[in-house]
Amino acid sequence: MSLPTPYGGQNRVKLSRKEYLTWGGITLGIVGAIVLFAFELPHFNNTFRLGIMFLCTTIVAVAIGTFIIFKIKHTFKDTVDSIRVSLMMYLGLIALTFLMAHVLNRNLTPGQTRTETYPFLEHRLYRISNNELASENTFLTFIEIDNDMKRLVSRGPIYNETSQNQKVTIPVKTGLFGFKVAKIY
Repeated sequence: MSLPTPYGGQNRVKLSRKEYLTWGGITLGIVGAIVLFAFELPHFNNTFRLGIMFLCTTIVAVAIGTFIIFKIKHTFKDTVDSIRVSLMMYLGLIALTFLMAHVLNRNLTPGQTRTETYPFLEHRLYRISNNELASENTFLTFIEIDNDMKRLVSRGPIYNETSQNQKVTIPVKTGLFGFKVAKIY
């Protein structure tokens, strides 16, 4: 004699083929966004005014999320469910909008790469702690942009014989949305 156990298969909801395809597509989309974020992560340091880009994409994502929430608010069972769905939609849209804006800004550039001159502050190897190097080939270059310090990450030294307060030239491209990206690798 078998005892009925909860979630032993007798209470399972059967999904239709369309629902399997929908949820499979959503899952693949999430995994694809995570992979794209992992590939885009090294380029965040070399984008100028990244904070302003994040602020602008957050405003756009909140506006889109608010529009979507007002369109589907009649489908929620209760207030807790609506808050949960709204919060997840806002967070997902903010992350996805920022990621897509950065990818489009970096890859779709209307202009040519040009060199710009910036005041040089410091150049050093990237270290995780005081004693441990992250990589022998990863270098941090600090430059000054409009009285702010900007950190650029490169795979090799950009300038070997440069001292503090000298001017350095860096190859820069202006992206699709007007944010500059340093083209150093």
